Amino acid sequence: MKNNKFFFLLALLFFATSCTQLQQIGFRDYDTSFSQNLDKHTIEKKLYRDFETVAIAKVTYFDSNLANQYYDYLAQHNAISSSNNKVYESFKNDSSKLFVFWVNLYSSDYESSNISNKNSFWNVYLDCNGKKILPVKIEKISEDSPLNAWLYLKPRNYWSQNYIVEFDRSCASNMIDFNMASIVGSLNFNFR
Repeated sequence: MKNNKFFFLLALLFFATSCTQLQQIGFRDYDTSFSQNLDKHTIEKKLYRDFETVAIAKVTYFDSNLANQYYDYLAQHNAISSSNNKVYESFKNDSSKLFVFWVNLYSSDYESSNISNKNSFWNVYLDCNGKKILPVKIEKISEDSPLNAWLYLKPRNYWSQNYIVEFDRSCASNMIDFNMASIVGSLNFNFR
């Protein structure tokens, strides 16, 4: 019995030290600066009504730094080809000129979850020191779009839709308050 405990402790010690040694000899640590920055720029909120989930939204604010890291990450993993390079370049350029948000939205009423529709159930806007700023573009992202690649890094709701929402950079505040409001409630996402 003493031999079993000794070998178990020895195996545990070996395993613990080998993990750090594997990183030292070139095995990847998947907690990169990009994934840490992505976590910092992503907020998930849920909206409940009468003990039911009405909406789940995950919003990522792509500032120019995160967009560049995203592009570099995909280039490093050979995910950018000549056929989709324009899409990524455009996304990267937009994030340097505009406030760009990636919105992953699930709504219990599928018809009402399309925020790119002008008659949408949701009113999407930025709150800049009490001033309401409307988006210049809300684009629904198709499932086969190369921009969906980043979602492999985050847990995903497969019943949701993805959107890119862009706003003019007319807000001079350090705090960006992204809002989605409807008659059943609102979701507020505060980014610094």
